[in-house]
Formats: sequence, structure tokens, C-alpha cells
Amino acid sequence: MTRVTPLGSRSPDVEDTTLVLADQVVPGPARIEVEAGGGFGISKKGLADINIDQMTETNVKNLKQLGGVDGLAKKLRVDTTTGLSRQEIDANFFARRAAFGTNTFVEAPSKSFLSLFVDCFKDTTLIILNVAAVASIATGMIENPQHGWVEGFTIVVAVVLVAFVSTVSNYTKEKQFRALNAKNDEFNVKVLRAGNYDQVPVADVNVGDIVVLESGDKVPADAVFLRGQDVKCNESSLTGEPDEVTKGVTKDPFLLSGCLLASGRCEVIITAIGSDSRWGRIKAKLVREHRATPLMEKLDDMVKIIGYGGMGCAIATMIAMVSIYATTSPELRKGRLLVLCLDFNVLMESGMGEISRRHCFWLGTWVHKLLDTFIIGVTIVVVAIPEGLPLAVTISLSYSTKKMLNDHNLIRVLAACETMGNCTSICSDKTGTLTENRMTVVELWTQGKHYDEPSMRNHPIKFDARYFDMVATAVCANSTAQLLEKGGPQDMPIVQGNKTEGAMLLWLRNQGVVYKQVRDAAFRPQTGDRMYSFSSERKSMSTIVRVHGGGFRLYSKGAAEIILSRCTHVLKANGTVGVLNTVTNDDIHDTIVGMAKMCLRTMCVAYRDFSADELPADLTTLDNPPEGCMVCCAIFGIMDPLRADVAESVQTCQRAGITVRMVTGDNIHTARAIAKQCGILTTDGVALEGPVFREMPKDQLQALLPKLQVLARSSPDDKHMLVTMLRARQEVVGVTGDGTNDAPALRAADVGLAMGIAGTDLAKEAAGTCGIYIYIVMLGKCPMGDSVDIIIMDDRFASIKQSVLWGRCVYDNIRKFVQFQLTVNVVALSLTFLGALAGFDPPLNAVMMLWVNLIMDTMGALALGTEVPKPELLLRRPYKKDASLVSRIMVKHIIIQSTFQLTTLLMLLFLGPGWLDVPNGNACISTTYAWIDDIANVAAPEPCVLLQNHSTCWSLNCSAYVPLYPTFNQSHAMPPNVPLACLKSPRCDVYDYRHFTFLFNVFVFAQVFNEINARSVTNDWRVLHGFFSNTMFLFILAMTVVFQVVIVEFGGDFTKTSSLDGTLWAYSVAIGVITLPLGMSSATRCCLHI
Repeated sequence: MTRVTPLGSRSPDVEDTTLVLADQVVPGPARIEVEAGGGFGISKKGLADINIDQMTETNVKNLKQLGGVDGLAKKLRVDTTTGLSRQEIDANFFARRAAFGTNTFVEAPSKSFLSLFVDCFKDTTLIILNVAAVASIATGMIENPQHGWVEGFTIVVAVVLVAFVSTVSNYTKEKQFRALNAKNDEFNVKVLRAGNYDQVPVADVNVGDIVVLESGDKVPADAVFLRGQDVKCNESSLTGEPDEVTKGVTKDPFLLSGCLLASGRCEVIITAIGSDSRWGRIKAKLVREHRATPLMEKLDDMVKIIGYGGMGCAIATMIAMVSIYATTSPELRKGRLLVLCLDFNVLMESGMGEISRRHCFWLGTWVHKLLDTFIIGVTIVVVAIPEGLPLAVTISLSYSTKKMLNDHNLIRVLAACETMGNCTSICSDKTGTLTENRMTVVELWTQGKHYDEPSMRNHPIKFDARYFDMVATAVCANSTAQLLEKGGPQDMPIVQGNKTEGAMLLWLRNQGVVYKQVRDAAFRPQTGDRMYSFSSERKSMSTIVRVHGGGFRLYSKGAAEIILSRCTHVLKANGTVGVLNTVTNDDIHDTIVGMAKMCLRTMCVAYRDFSADELPADLTTLDNPPEGCMVCCAIFGIMDPLRADVAESVQTCQRAGITVRMVTGDNIHTARAIAKQCGILTTDGVALEGPVFREMPKDQLQALLPKLQVLARSSPDDKHMLVTMLRARQEVVGVTGDGTNDAPALRAADVGLAMGIAGTDLAKEAAGTCGIYIYIVMLGKCPMGDSVDIIIMDDRFASIKQSVLWGRCVYDNIRKFVQFQLTVNVVALSLTFLGALAGFDPPLNAVMMLWVNLIMDTMGALALGTEVPKPELLLRRPYKKDASLVSRIMVKHIIIQSTFQLTTLLMLLFLGPGWLDVPNGNACISTTYAWIDDIANVAAPEPCVLLQNHSTCWSLNCSAYVPLYPTFNQSHAMPPNVPLACLKSPRCDVYDYRHFTFLFNVFVFAQVFNEINARSVTNDWRVLHGFFSNTMFLFILAMTVVFQVVIVEFGGDFTKTSSLDGTLWAYSVAIGVITLPLGMSSATRCCLHI
């Protein structure tokens, strides 16, 4: 037989439905393991038997086998009336946690540093480059065993360096995201311990804890229903079923971790935590993958376009190099090599200078030439494809999200950050966002009298006991807020729960009322009393209790003018009831309006008595409370001070082109007063009430929408309708919300801004339901949607303004990087292609271009992606949704810089050797020759001429010229005067790379100083403003210069660079620094028309 037993002295604010099964035990499918260490009557394995996935009926049977909820509580050593004991609290739950663990999760393993490093080499272009480098090593070793491996090995080292830097960036980014995700999972939980209600972090919840859940709360761990009313859960996050599931003691008493309480209030006993919970078991199997934000997708398209252009340039360069080599005769190739190795003056005197100056770079065999050409082509593709663009987005977002925590913005979905930067409209709540959510009763109307703030503040008001008992009971019985007697300022209690209820409870406390005693005596859910939670549609909350002698009494509270409209009587001074006549009704209405104009929230408390036959004995069959013909008890005027910085923040948003609208449930008078005070409602602005708004014709509403600034007495449907209409006008809408009723509007918005302090978990989930990552469980997708979300951790509107500032900063940082990279790409690729067309060896070899690629991509992304926001960003209007990523101003900067850099580098390529007094190109200064020393005649060209004096060959037998020297090193003496055809396998031992090294140096320093120019993508010439505030930018510039010096001075044959003297270094830096004033001048008035 089943019986329901009362809970004694426990605070009876929820229904007692503790189940004791003394006579009937239904066996489960298997014997439950109940023995456990630490003095507990059940083990972790035994608890798992009542928590089997998708087996509710079996779990219920197993729970009954344990003796129901009471039996389970005994085995867990928890008192259902007081919670875990004081002794366990003092012992920090050592034994309990040793037996059942802690409420922490085992994260799905992330990729190690090594695996990320290996992944970098799966890129197709890097694979091709590595294969080509290995082939270069092989052919080089065949041609020159001593030095032939150098070029290929250097390319491999450069590729490894690029992969290593990318891995460091990706690894750091992954760690940051995990830290943010851990922060995202933090929230407080209400628990009952040692007879007192308290709040603890979710990680401190234990098996056996009694947890209090209210509408909108997230279930912190798997639990069993203990007591409560009208409880429904949204379990779609685990089951995928969209319908809300009713919870109770008999049918389905199991609440699953990670799910949300859609309605009602209950207390539960925790049965599984951490990795043992349903959500914990799933979370351990989850695979994380990063979500592409809209900006990333736009950049991906740009990457493809630039990549195709780069591939075209690479192919054209390769064709040009091979064509020029192919059209050169084999004899001339040898001649070019030889004359390249002779003294420069001798070449000029011999008449071969023109040939050597133009063609001395084409060396080696066909195989080697094709391989070099292929490597150059692949390297051009590597440099051209701007894989750093998506990386820049990720770096900028990850850096910004971490910094935004300091501004009390927790980014749950990366797209929210960039979207918020282009926000054009913010629909904000009033309470807690524009105001402090620090409620205080400052005025009161009761018994026909109006008590103003001074009279309320000075001393407790003396009331007739019969009257005051009714008011106190109406407030205490019809509320769920708790006063925690610790931690508040000036020894004041902390309000846990609804702050408006807390304000009235604090006023009663000042009047000498102990609210818990009044609530326990009046509201007894174990006898069938029922509480109806606050309804946004009704704008009220009601409780029906049984009274002595039979019958019922309904207590109701809510929006003052709405509750008043449902009243027909008024409570008088001596506790008697009188008819609410027109005079009194007008007096109360004027009082409400007066309070509202003073920015006070007005609440009316009322009651009504019913006979036993007017309401059903089982109140659970009564869907809605009969809130009519009530008795008005009192009108409370509750002050919620405006936040000190809200007016300035609203004004800043308006200057930034953002329309701020206040959407509130308060009456129109309070809403207007607050909106004017904080600057939202302007002289030409419109304020509407929800009922008027929803009934207005659509065409009329569309015309009014731009001027609509205040929506009062709004319902969740009104808020959702407003957001939908604004988005239909192509506006980017941000919406704040803190309650369950805000979820639809938050989902409909472009950016959902959930409140971190006052916000319910349902509001936060609605605003950003997939977190920073998309979670994929085997074949399924993220079960909770993909809305964007930012959690405002301090509930302040100023933090929303900061989110806009950071969003714009992220967007501009990406554009800065795009401007910088496109400039580098245009110059590098054009220089390589034009040099090839002119017959030169590529001025920037494969290793140099890989270093340039590293500067452009990873290091450039780190430097420009970590720029901090400037207040000036809020002085411009948002970008349009369809605005191009590359603006006309950016195109102007790119053209000016590219033209200057390319012109300068081409002049240095063609005229540099004469200006700088250095050999042309990569000049060989020491070469070893091998000669054909057989006695056979050679197939010499007609006419055959000798090498030095161009005289006619006197013999076609090579051994007649060099009978004793099978090899000869040019660095020691002039070679013999032999026929050109007698040369065999020449090999250069020492090169002078100064010409191309100087070109390379000028190019890199031009990018270093142009990177400073890239800090502005507007016509602002003050690029040095705040230059020293970004330490990452300074560090990247310094490291670029340091590595450049190392490459030039110590690279040698590995990088094909030669040490430069002080003069050439000075010229390099001087030419590069010109890009800085050039960029600054291009932003001045004379260039604005470009």
C-alpha cells in the first residue's frame, strides 16, 4: 500500500510527495547492489541500476526495490527534511566523495601537440613541397655529393618550421577554447544542507544532495524527484524529443543532468554526478569540431579566389622558366655557367657581358632545372593561398573572447562576437540590465493611505494586527524567494530567488515578521495546497491554500493595475472588507501612476475566499487560478535604482548607429520614466503597450517601427514579434533576456544576450545552445540548436556596449590582416612572375617565400588579430550585412603600397647590381670544372672557337688542350683556353647571393613597416596611435626583424643568402621604412578621392 507522509518541520514551500512503499515491492530485472563502503547502503553500481538509459519503467521498478525515495535517502544517509548533515559539511564530504566521486566531467580527449603537428603535414601543398624537396636532395646529391643536398634540405626545414609555428598557434587556441568552455559550464546550484538553503557551485554538488530547482534551471546531475508541483522538463538535449516531460513521484521521477526545468518547482535527490551521470557518459564520447562563423565562411570564399589566382601565377611562372631554358642551346647553357664564374671585368672585356648579365642564372641539367621550377611553382601556390585568413579569424576571436571575460562577457558561440559588432538594434530588458536589480520597498498604499519614502524609511509602520497578518500571509505564502542570513552588506540577508519577492520579504522582516514561520503555517503542500507560478500572460502569481473550517483562500500578486482590475473589494484598517468603489479605485489608480512616474515598480497583493464546493478538492485538476472578484490588500512601490553608467552607455550605442529599445513587463508610466532617465526615449520616440502593439495593423506598425523605443507590458510573444519584424527589415538584432519567457525572442535574435546573474539556465541555453563547439555524438548533431549567444556576466548594459566594441574590433582586425596579406601577395607573386619573364632566376627562392608566408600568415595573424579595441570604433555606424570585406579604402591602400614596392623591387632587380656594386643575381665566385679528357674528337659547333680569346679551335681533340688537368677550380686561376665543347659537369662551390639577398631584405622590411600601416583600414593616418599598447604586435615585429637578421647573416647556402655590410643593411631598412610615411600620407586629404 502506498502512503504519503508529511515532512515535519521542513519548510513546506513545495508539495511533499515522498513515497514510502511499506507493503509492496516490485522486483527489478536484476538484484541491485546495495552494499558500499563509507557506511552507505548503496554503491555507485547500485545507483547506476536506477539510471539506465531509455529504461524509465525498469528504473522505477528498481527504485521501488530500494524502498522508494525514502529507502534511497536512507541508503544515501540523507535526511529528506534537512539535507546533508552539518558533520558532513564540516568534513568536506570526504567519505561521500570517496564513495561516489565529484561532479566533474572527463572531457573528450583533445588532440596532442604531436598529433596537431602531424596534421599540418596532411596539407596537399605541403606534401607536394616535401616530395619535391626530397627529389631535389636526391638529384643534388647525384650532381654534387658535397653540397647538392643543401637546397632540398633547407626547404624541408622551412616547411617543418611553418608547420611548427602553426601547431603552436592551434594548440594554444585549443587550450583557450577549453578554458572558455569550462567557464561556460560554471553555474550555481541551490541546495538544502543542514536545514538551510544555500547556493554552491555546480562542481560542489554531491550524491545525496537535495537540490532545489525552479523554472528555467538546468538539472546539475541525475536526480530523483523528491517533492514539487507542476514540474515539466525539457529533455531534448538528451533524448531529442521536443515535447516537455511531466515529472512526478510515480510515473517518471527521474530528472536527467543537462536538461532544463521548463516549469514548476521541485526538490530532488542527486543520484549520479560527473562522469557517472547521463550527460557525463555522453560527454566523454563527444567529438569537438570548430564552428565556422559567418566571417570565416566569407573568408573561405576569398581564399578560394586568391588561391586560384595564385595557381595561375605559379603555372605561368613555371611555363616562363621552362620555356626560356628550353629555347637556350646546351652549349650556351654551359657557356653561361662558365662566364658566370669568371671575373666580372674579364667578362665585360670579352664581349660576353650582355649574355652573362641576362642569362647567368640558368644553371644545371634539365632534371635539376625542372625540379627547381616545380619547387618554385609549388612555393608560389603555398604563398598565394592565404590560409592565414581563417587562422586570423580564429586567433582574433579566441584572443577577444578571453579579453572579453574581463569586460564580463562570456562568449558561448564565436559567431556572436563578430555579429555583435554589426548590431543595429538592441532590445533590452529593464530590470537588472538598465537597473541594478536591487529591489527595495520605498512606498506603500494600504487602508486608503499612501506612505511615501521618508515615512517608510524612518521606522516600522504600526498596523492593525488583523490587517497586517493578512498582508504578511498574502506575501509569504505566495512567494518562493529565500532570505539567506549571511554575506549581505551591512548584515542584510541575501535574496535568493525573485528579487521583487525578496524586496517585500525584506520589508516584512523590517516590520518584525519571520517569513519562514508565516509561510510554513499558511502554505502546506502536503495537504493539497497549490502554487501557480508567475505567468507572463496573466502578469500574476497565485497560491491556493486550504483554510481551517473548510474552504479555500487564493493569494495573488502581480502588476498593480492588472491585479487591481481583478479586484472588487478592498481590505480596510481593522481587517474588514469593503466594496472597491469608484472613488477608492481612482485613488489607487492615481497612486499607481504616481509611483510609476517616480520610476517605481508597482505590485498589488490581493486575496479571495472560496467555499469548499466552489473549487475542486483536488486542486491539481484546476488548470488556472480563479483570479477574479478579489480583495485588494496593498500596493507596493518598489525602487530599482538605475545603473550609474547606463545613460552614458546608451548614448554611446546611439552614436554608434545602434537603436536601443526597452522591452519590459512594467507598466507604461514606469517604462517611460526609466527610458527617459537613461536616454532611450527621445522627444520623437514612441512608447507602446504590448496589447496595443500586437493588435496594431502590420502596415501601420511597420511605419512606426523605426521610432518605437519602448514596449511596455509586453508578453513573450510581443518580444518575439518585435525581434522578428526588426530582422525582416534587415537589421542585426541583439536581445537581452533573463527568464524562461525570454527564450523565444533570444532564439529569434541574431545575438542572444543572456544575463549571467539573474538569468535562468533556459534563457542562457536559448541564447547559445551549442556552446563554443558543435558537439557531435556519433551520427547525431548538437541537439539544442545553433543560436548565437553572449552571457553578460554582470547583467550591466555597459557590458553589452563592450561586446559591440569588441565585435567591431574583431571585424576590423580581420580586415587589417586581409589588407596586409593582399599587399604581400600582390608584390611577391608579381615580382616572381615578372622576373621569370625577364629570364631571371626567381629573386625570392623557395625558402625565402616560405619565410614570407610565415610572416604573412601565422605571425601576421598574431600581430594584427590581437589589436585591442579603440573607443573610436563606436563613433561609426555598423557595416551593412552585404558589405564587402575589402572596402574601397583598403583597395586604395593595397594599390598604393603594391605599386611602390613592386616598382622599387623591379628597379633593384634590373639596375641594382650597378647601383650597389654587387654581382648580378646569384653569382658563382668559385667553380670546379671537369674536362673531357678522352682522345676522341668532340662534336664541336661550327665554327669552333676557344673559350678565352674566341679564336678558331686548332684541334677538336680535348686531350690536346688539357692533357694533365682532369679538374680545374676557377677560384685559383683562369681556366685553359679550350673549346667550349670540352666542358663537362661544372659545379659551383661558392656563390655571392648579395643581389637577391638585398632584394629579399628590402621586401621583408617593406612588409614590417607596412604591417604598421595595416593597423588602419580607414582614412585615419594615425597608425602609430596606441602602437606600444599591443605587446603581441611589438613582439611579432621584433621577432620578424631578429629572424630576418639571422636568415640573412647566417643562412648561407641553406637560404641562398649572403651577409650584407652595414651600407646595404642601411639601404634595406631605409627603403623599407618609406612604406610607413607613404601609407600615412595615403590616408590624408589629398588621397581621399582615390
